[in-house]
Amino acid sequence: MSLIDTGFSGVQAARSGLNAAAMNLANIMTPGYSRQRSEQQSIGPVGNDRLNSGSGVEVIGIRRMADRYRTAQVWNSNSEAHYFDQTQSWLTGLETVISSPTGELSGSLDNFFNSLNAASTKADNLALRQNVLAEAKSLTLRFNNMQRFLQDQLSDSSQQQQMLVQRINQYSAGIAKFNRSIFGAEAAGGNANILRDQRDELVKSLSGHIAVHVNESDNGEYQITLADGQPLVSGGEAGSLEIKSGNGAQPELWLNFSRSQLREDASCGGDLGALFDYQQQTLKPFYNRLQGMAQNLADAFNKQQAQGFDLNGNRGEPLFAFDKSNQQGMLQLTDLSRDALAFSSARQEIGDNRNLLALIAIKNQQMAIPGMGKLNLSNACAMLVDEIGMKSSHNQSEQHAARTQLNHAQQQRDSISQVDDQEENLSLIAYMHAYQSNMKVIATGDELLKSVLALF
Repeated sequence: MSLIDTGFSGVQAARSGLNAAAMNLANIMTPGYSRQRSEQQSIGPVGNDRLNSGSGVEVIGIRRMADRYRTAQVWNSNSEAHYFDQTQSWLTGLETVISSPTGELSGSLDNFFNSLNAASTKADNLALRQNVLAEAKSLTLRFNNMQRFLQDQLSDSSQQQQMLVQRINQYSAGIAKFNRSIFGAEAAGGNANILRDQRDELVKSLSGHIAVHVNESDNGEYQITLADGQPLVSGGEAGSLEIKSGNGAQPELWLNFSRSQLREDASCGGDLGALFDYQQQTLKPFYNRLQGMAQNLADAFNKQQAQGFDLNGNRGEPLFAFDKSNQQGMLQLTDLSRDALAFSSARQEIGDNRNLLALIAIKNQQMAIPGMGKLNLSNACAMLVDEIGMKSSHNQSEQHAARTQLNHAQQQRDSISQVDDQEENLSLIAYMHAYQSNMKVIATGDELLKSVLALF
């Protein structure tokens, strides 16, 4: 091989390195971009000439600087971080409301029974009786405000689940499309590094919404399965998720793949799994307990009312009306007047307060609250607040740990894949010098050739 050809191969190699460094610097701010490096090797001498040092250099490829294991760690950590972030956003809202003036039950319950205590000093006092009705109204508002908030959270979280499923299906279809493009590009001998970066970014977005396992086939295609092992993406084919109402209106997650329908585990990780778990493990149990407290209060108070007599000597009528399907709120006041409060235990003794004392005792009465066992209303209120507080505190600890793990995984990935401007600038200088040096080799070869030709 001539001196000129050897120099030209060096120029080509240097230009490839310059292009790779330029591409890296151009994408230094591009999310998910993996830096590239020009890979080259020397070309040995042709023939058996022992005095021939070689035939120059060749570029064997543009290597994408990425570590498959570290990238997978980012995806796994991303699912965990999104799970606890999503859960915390809903827990914080619930925790705020149950301790706010419009949602705090314990104080309103105390105020109601305090008004009954105040009336016990003079059971026939109309002003004190009116205050009992006012505090009872306030108590029903607290129950109903909390009920509406829980219903809103359930509705909003269900809508968000539907939006997340749509995004998951879009990402899945996009990954399958990239699989086809990458396979086609590499089968034709092309460079699919950018396509691989873009596919990895889609997988990262997907992993934030649902936990996934990713395997790469020999032809470069991703095979993506869900946490329970069911396929979501296989080569160029993508499945789609769907939420259906199951038995008792419980939402169910279904996977449609290759003409088959499979029921999936709703605890599927990421944002979507967090919403399912929050609904089933926190929101609905809390809602059932709230309903149980309201129903127990109404039943106990109305039952005791019926044991007494009002100011007109009539048997006591119900004060509360409980109906969990009532659109205005599950706990309502009846149209009972202040005269009709049955504080007396004897028909003709309007100043008697013995039935009123029995009504006051309801506060400490042991009641069967769903999921809580037997306890009084005050303790049930306190337990509700404490339970949400403990769940929030535990989730925040897990959230912090997951975020720390994600940051560590991202740093590990970036230590290999992220563009370092100083390193690339040094590469530019090195390749520029190599380019100029090889151009001098070509110029030298040209001068030698001219000198030889001048002899003839």
